[in-house]
Amino acid sequence: MVLDLEQYYARYPCVAAYLKSFSTEHDVETDFKWGLRFLARHNRTLGTFGNYRAFVERLLLWSWFFAEKSALTLNRDQFGQFISFCKKPPSNWVGAAPTPRFIQDDGNWTFNVGWRPFDIRSQPEADSYRPFTGTLRQIHSICSSFYNFLHAEDAAAFNPVAASRSHNGNAESGIYPVRSFLTSDQLCRVLRTLERRAAGKPTDERALFIVAATVFMYLRAADLANSGEYCPSMDCFVLEGGKWWLVLDAPGTLPERLAVNPKFLPYLKRYRKSRGLSPLPEKDEGVPILETNYGRPGLSVRQIRDIVQTALRQVHADITSAGESSEHWNVLLGSSLRFLRDSGARSGAQTRKPAELQQDLRITSIAYTYGRYYRE
Repeated sequence: MVLDLEQYYARYPCVAAYLKSFSTEHDVETDFKWGLRFLARHNRTLGTFGNYRAFVERLLLWSWFFAEKSALTLNRDQFGQFISFCKKPPSNWVGAAPTPRFIQDDGNWTFNVGWRPFDIRSQPEADSYRPFTGTLRQIHSICSSFYNFLHAEDAAAFNPVAASRSHNGNAESGIYPVRSFLTSDQLCRVLRTLERRAAGKPTDERALFIVAATVFMYLRAADLANSGEYCPSMDCFVLEGGKWWLVLDAPGTLPERLAVNPKFLPYLKRYRKSRGLSPLPEKDEGVPILETNYGRPGLSVRQIRDIVQTALRQVHADITSAGESSEHWNVLLGSSLRFLRDSGARSGAQTRKPAELQQDLRITSIAYTYGRYYRE
């Protein structure tokens, strides 16, 4: 996102060719340029960046295809049409699972024909896409932030999102799927099942470790993943004043110091034992936190997510094959790290103060923390 247009086009010539396929009246290249500049401000964490990119991307594509105009010139009614589109997109815009936007072909980046702007991964039993209420709120919030940025840069005359809200009232009203969470008992069952599977299997111990880190420490995949030449190592765990901390200090980001939940320590110990290490990390221990099945240091965000999703599908199979009703467990089939993190936070909210949970989740808004994890 920080590349200028010339550099970006050099890396992705397929994008340059695609933008040139539109009529010059749409001025899509200007939209694209401002989109890059806006996203460059929100690329510190992968999860945040992914949300911002997805919603800005949909806005631009809808503007070019359906409104047949620049997104910078949308009015209140047209933005309302975009929201309606996001509630029920055409089937050919929806995929069954997330896929990369680009693939390499003979060393060159090109479009992945299987990529779609929407997917139904979080609704495994659904036959069509239906957004969560929270997703619609995010669309309004992120698009409003985008237009505020454009207005501040004199690239857009006004913010159509704000105008749409004031005209239509509550823009998110309606019946949409309620975002569910695993209960504390279900989380314990998931962990116990993974513990049984992990007995004597280092690769399954790795999956258990990642799931436990997500549930008890609210870690994101990006916190454990390698990034360029940076690979989180065991000495990121630091003992100070009788308390364990996880210090994340990836290049280009501000250092983060996270308290290690005591409930997580047994999983750290058994994971290290499975790798032939001492029970707890030692000073200057440069051993990578995660390794591939072949012992290479570091895993990518996508590899971490795939490991967790595979593990949760195995848990589902183990529980349902024992004769237990699948009604309460089918949610695992479409679960993600974000779902586990939210479920862990929801469980933690039963005994923790909102300010403490907010700090561990690294959320800026106490109101958001309370509304998402404490309110029934």
